[in-house]
Amino acid sequence: VWAVNPQNDTLEHMVSYIGHFAQEYFQETGVECVLDIPSQLPPHPLSSQLRHHLLLAVRESFTNILKHSRATRAHISVNGKDSVLEITVSDNGHGVDLAAMASAETGKADPAGNGLHNMRQRMKDIGGHCTIKSEVGRGTTVCFTLPLKILTYEN
Repeated sequence: VWAVNPQNDTLEHMVSYIGHFAQEYFQETGVECVLDIPSQLPPHPLSSQLRHHLLLAVRESFTNILKHSRATRAHISVNGKDSVLEITVSDNGHGVDLAAMASAETGKADPAGNGLHNMRQRMKDIGGHCTIKSEVGRGTTVCFTLPLKILTYEN
């Protein structure tokens, strides 16, 4: 419901919602949620479709932390400077060998499931990028980037 409410069609409302959502999502899970979100962001309008895709991509990264990482800490940071929105979700979990996962593909979209592929595709669909960095024993970092000039994207 939040994603289609036109009163929330601003960058500041969306980022605030992601912060509250993250705190609630990790509450009572054993994963400490650390937020690094600026109190003010550029005044950009954005479409409900863009908010929907971005929120689902970010939520998938939270889900991966709980389901797969064995992390005790999740760190969510937002930067809205230099004409780019950047949301970074990192954890202190066990990490994964992304190269091994890619080489293990056997005709499936993603040997570990569809989550990584879906995050990348959602960001591509709205003109952004999703990069995933992980190292075994050192956790995982997912970075969602979106040019601020396209935040009014409609399709």
